[in-house]
Amino acid sequence: MSAPDPDAEREVDLRSYLSALTLRWWLPAAGLVGGIIIGLLISLGGRQVWTANTTVYLGQPLSPTGGVQLQSLATNPSTVGQIIHSEAALRQAAREAQMPVGKLRGHVSSRPVSGSLTRLGQTPEVLISVTGSAPRHVQVAANGLARIVIANTSKYADKLIASWQAQVSAYTQSLKTIDEQVAKGGLSATDKLIVTIQRAQFADQLTTAKQQLAVAQEVELGQQVTFAAATKTTAKSRRNTVIVAALLGLLLGIFAALLWEPVGRIVRRPA
Repeated sequence: MSAPDPDAEREVDLRSYLSALTLRWWLPAAGLVGGIIIGLLISLGGRQVWTANTTVYLGQPLSPTGGVQLQSLATNPSTVGQIIHSEAALRQAAREAQMPVGKLRGHVSSRPVSGSLTRLGQTPEVLISVTGSAPRHVQVAANGLARIVIANTSKYADKLIASWQAQVSAYTQSLKTIDEQVAKGGLSATDKLIVTIQRAQFADQLTTAKQQLAVAQEVELGQQVTFAAATKTTAKSRRNTVIVAALLGLLLGIFAALLWEPVGRIVRRPA
């Protein structure tokens, strides 16, 4: 007695499968169409998410002489996370964005910008992100949180700037007064010499004050490097959702066509 040919058995099985699919082609077709419809419904129901990112430079505080870098709230990147997650900051940003504060909680985050990780004496740039379903709301909220962070971390720099601005104004007024005295005339040679020396001193002090003011404004003071603009990040891709649902429907239809006859025999079998 010859052994059964496995290749022949496989050929018979494949023919039976193809015959079942051909005979009941409407089942895979129905599964495909049903999957497409379900995928479209799912994709239409998926909400769109908007994200607004803004980059904040925290500033590098320096000693009054400008020679020593100081450690402060501005030099610690974790400060940003503490501020933007505080209830006061969330409520203020929500008011500015005219949105419920509940839609802002849990939807804000911060992280140091890549390539700007903090090291001793260096301050990173920090990215603040806000997500939500309304583009204008997340954009205004992100910019509002950035301003709150800068206001809370730049108090030292603000005081320095105010001090240097006052000195610039004082030295400028002193030079103006001296120039007015010289223009009136009537000064003796000795007085002119004294006034000239005083004017040179005030001019030098004014130059130094302007330089220190520029350092305080551009280096020590925190600033918003990039302003937030909302970008759409769809929660679900419509095309991918439809394709996946269509494939699943097609597979279910194929399985139904292949199992139709075996299941029917079981159902028709007498008890």
